[in-house]
Amino acid sequence: MGTETVIVLALVVGAGFLFLTETLPIDVVALTIMAALILFGIITPEEGIAGFSNRATITIGALFVLSAGLFKTGAANVVGVFLSRLGRRSYWFTLLAMMVSIGALSAFMNHTAVVAIFIPIVLDIARDIRVSPSKLLMPLAFSSMFGGVCTLIGSSTSILVSAIAEQNGEPPFGMFEFAGLGLI
Repeated sequence: MGTETVIVLALVVGAGFLFLTETLPIDVVALTIMAALILFGIITPEEGIAGFSNRATITIGALFVLSAGLFKTGAANVVGVFLSRLGRRSYWFTLLAMMVSIGALSAFMNHTAVVAIFIPIVLDIARDIRVSPSKLLMPLAFSSMFGGVCTLIGSSTSILVSAIAEQNGEPPFGMFEFAGLGLI
């Protein structure tokens, strides 16, 4: 085994340990690994920071900023208050309204961010209408995944795959190209 191979394997094991133990934040570990690969000469500085200039990375970052803005401004809480009021009338109608609204939001925001925003809201709704949180959290997860696979920007994976396809000479995916399969 060459020196570079040993270094990369050591970095992978070290990163895996740090990710599992969460002694350092994930972003710090990732940037440290990138810096170590550059310092050891395994990758060039241009290769190390190339991901930051990728449109997919910038798009995903912008979606997280949008999600944080919706959460901080309280716009997401408006939906939570509305769903909580519905819940006092009918559990099933609330469940349907929650799944439709979360699915629709997930189509145009990162579905992981939608779940992060709605977990506290859904827990409050469960408490308000006196049902087990699992009866609302599982539908939250499923409806966010459903919405996420219906558009290009609903899932980080779709954005990355489109960018990789474009880098390899293929046309980028359209905004609603996944909708046909996603709706199924």
